[in-house]
Amino acid sequence: MLLCNIFVNRQWCKIIIPILWREPTIHLKDARLIRIFLLMLNAEEQALLIPFKISLPSHPKPLFEYTNYITSVSNDLYDGIRKWLPYKTENELENAIKCSLIAMFLRTSKNLRHLSLNGPICNQIIFENLYKKTTITSMDLCEFKYKAIDGLVRFLNKNSTLTSLNLISIQLEYEGVITLIENLYKNTVLNSLGLYNNQISIEELKILANFLCNNTTLTTLYFYRNNLGLEGVKALADTLCKNTTITSLDLYENNLGSEGGKALANAICKNTTLTSLNISHNDIGSGIGKALADVFCKNSTLTSLNLGWNDLGPEGGKTLADALCKNSTLTSLNFHSNNIGSEGGKALADALCKNVTLTSLNLENNNLGSKGGKALADALCKNDTLTSLNLATNNLGLEGGKALADALCKNFTLTSLNLRYNNLGSEGGKALADSLCYNTSLTSLNLRSNELESEGGKALAGALCNNTTLTSLNLENNNLGSEGGY
Repeated sequence: MLLCNIFVNRQWCKIIIPILWREPTIHLKDARLIRIFLLMLNAEEQALLIPFKISLPSHPKPLFEYTNYITSVSNDLYDGIRKWLPYKTENELENAIKCSLIAMFLRTSKNLRHLSLNGPICNQIIFENLYKKTTITSMDLCEFKYKAIDGLVRFLNKNSTLTSLNLISIQLEYEGVITLIENLYKNTVLNSLGLYNNQISIEELKILANFLCNNTTLTTLYFYRNNLGLEGVKALADTLCKNTTITSLDLYENNLGSEGGKALANAICKNTTLTSLNISHNDIGSGIGKALADVFCKNSTLTSLNLGWNDLGPEGGKTLADALCKNSTLTSLNFHSNNIGSEGGKALADALCKNVTLTSLNLENNNLGSKGGKALADALCKNDTLTSLNLATNNLGLEGGKALADALCKNFTLTSLNLRYNNLGSEGGKALADSLCYNTSLTSLNLRSNELESEGGKALAGALCNNTTLTSLNLENNNLGSEGGY
């Protein structure tokens, strides 16, 4: 009977646990699971914790190999460790426990795909186990110092499965960059490289740019917060004229400025492979309008463009809107926080009446006002390709809300509409409620923080009785009261 029960329990575990572990990173926050994992440390892994004189669990090792279901290890592991520890501790102890656990995961897990490591936890035992691991396809390395480059390079030389590598706040120094690039020349499987907040010097960037000119495997390049400046972006722009494999480029917050933006725009006019570009938070200003307009008219591969937080202003908005009328490839445009105003909004509304490819448009926080809202509402009555529109934080007011409500009665392609923080009021809520009785395409509507109050809430509740397509409705922070739904 005992053997029968053990067999049944094991079979049950084999069926149920994979279902429960569909999102394994969630479980790493659980102190109970951390306790089980600590039971699985071998003598070498336990030795890392001896200096801290902590009491490790002493129960028998679990019959079931839980680590087989770990596919990703990230900073969520710290949450579980902190919950397991009976008292608040210094980071040094938390790092030591994480180091031991990761070494154990590398030794025992058969399905580990993603690994996130930071400088303080990395030592020889982790690298030795990492060299033997053949399942890792994605890795994030954070706050490493130059001395750790040798370990990384050795791993890259031995590994034939890693396709994505992110280096975050790494102090590479000039020699470290040369060593890394020399080994990347030999690598033929890596297709995504991320360099986040590394403050790369112009000399180091030129080395990287030269590598990218010759590389034929990288398709995605993330360049977050590296303070490229004008000279740096010029080197990268030259690369884009020669590279034929990069399809996605992210240059978020790199201090490009107007001249840097122009250099990049000119390069993209010549590039024939890039499909996605993010140049948000770069202070490129309104003067770059014409250069970007040329991109819209000449480039035939770009499908996604993020221009958010660049202070393009009304004139920049108008120039780009005119170019959008001629573009036939862009499907997603992010114009978040560019202060284009009602005039810029009107210009983009006119473009939507002519453009037949754009499916997603983000105009959040652009001071469109009721006039801009009305213009865009009129455009929605004519446009039949846009599926997602974000107009959050634009002070549309009652008039803008009513105009959009009327448009929803006539538009049957829009599936997602974000109107949060727009001061619509209860009357605006009622108008939108009426439109939901007629609209059959909208699946997501965000009306958060619009002062709808109980009257608006009741109207929307009634509309939901008739609407059969809406699956997501956000009414947070609207003072609905008990009569309005809360």
